[in-house]
Amino acid sequence: MVKRRDLYFSRQYFNDMLLFFLLGLLISIFIINKIYFGKTSLETIKKELEKTRKIYKEEIPKLVSWTGKEIDLMSYHIFQKSERKGFGYSFRGIFTSIYQENMMIVQHKIPSGKKKNGFTIMITKNHEILCDPKNKIYINGELLGLIDKKGRFLNPKIKRIFGKYGSEKFNKTDILNEDGMILGAVKSPEDWELPFPRAMEAYEEMDTHNLIVFKVLAGKLMLDIYLAKHSTQK
Repeated sequence: MVKRRDLYFSRQYFNDMLLFFLLGLLISIFIINKIYFGKTSLETIKKELEKTRKIYKEEIPKLVSWTGKEIDLMSYHIFQKSERKGFGYSFRGIFTSIYQENMMIVQHKIPSGKKKNGFTIMITKNHEILCDPKNKIYINGELLGLIDKKGRFLNPKIKRIFGKYGSEKFNKTDILNEDGMILGAVKSPEDWELPFPRAMEAYEEMDTHNLIVFKVLAGKLMLDIYLAKHSTQK
């Protein structure tokens, strides 16, 4: 009888110690996860940019330039899609034209420990666009401004609004430049079952400045619309 009791207490002690060990391990993982994986500094985003460059090193040189004609062909079709959940959330892929020409490489990542605001990477012909968790916009490594809560792409320091989102009508959201000219629009497809639902329209032949404004606002909105529809993130 004594031996059985000793055996019972030994097993109970072992179970308690195992539970204590697992609890300590989970707490350690949580702390490390918060401290390390939860970082979203500019250097962290640049490291992710470098990874994305390596993953798509063969596709980047072949990206189609954005012109009025080509922008009209942009679709929500994704090539080489990669979506992962676990320690945070990560999405990568290439938006193509309706003819399956690669037009924009994208990555959106929400590090573990963050509830919503992640960062976005967009690579197009001639431009690498980074949008950090505070919606600051970097073009080819240079900080140009941010997208505020009103949907304006602006630089507060020089008090300049480069462009903004217009109203949404008939499943289209206009993209305006700083002079109020409608450069084009981003579409929200009525039929997502189509193999290549169109994503954008260009109304003006854009110079370099307006094209960058359009890429920032249209590219970001297009990705947001796609993820809102297709993302498996919970």
